[in-house]
Amino acid sequence: MFTSNDDEEFDPLNSKIFKLMKQFFPLVAHDGEGKYVVKENGKRMYTTLFVVIIMLAFIDLVFALDSIPAVMGISRDRIVIYTSNIFAVLGLRSLFFLLRGAVSRFDYLQQGIAIVLVFIGLKMLTEHWINQWIDKTVQVFLSLGIIILCITGSIFYSIFMKKKGVPPDTENLDVY
Repeated sequence: MFTSNDDEEFDPLNSKIFKLMKQFFPLVAHDGEGKYVVKENGKRMYTTLFVVIIMLAFIDLVFALDSIPAVMGISRDRIVIYTSNIFAVLGLRSLFFLLRGAVSRFDYLQQGIAIVLVFIGLKMLTEHWINQWIDKTVQVFLSLGIIILCITGSIFYSIFMKKKGVPPDTENLDVY
């Protein structure tokens, strides 16, 4: 994520997921004009849109299962666990589209998010030792400050630095 580039072209038909799903489902290499299933040569075939929907459902399921231990660390009440996972899955989709739009506007936001994810991962791995030195309330405010600093820093860096791939003479031209 830190070193990815928008110039990299992704071909979904050559992805491992598409090839794996092709072993189980008869797939066609088009979206079927917005349909999940089309008939070709009298056979029922699934479109790439079907693959996308299956992948989104799978990602939501993994996200929900992944967050269960985190919620159980806070509460053992089943209603709290179920509802928090439902709202987490619903919020995940909105957050994804929000971040996708923001990453397209700010060139270095993706790197800022990558730094935040590395920070959170390191914090989780070293939690036992951090708890011995720093109080929990201080940890929360310190973590929140570092996350805000990384995100706002990457946004400001994107605003004030030259855009990637834009020639200097056309940078300030407005195209209508």
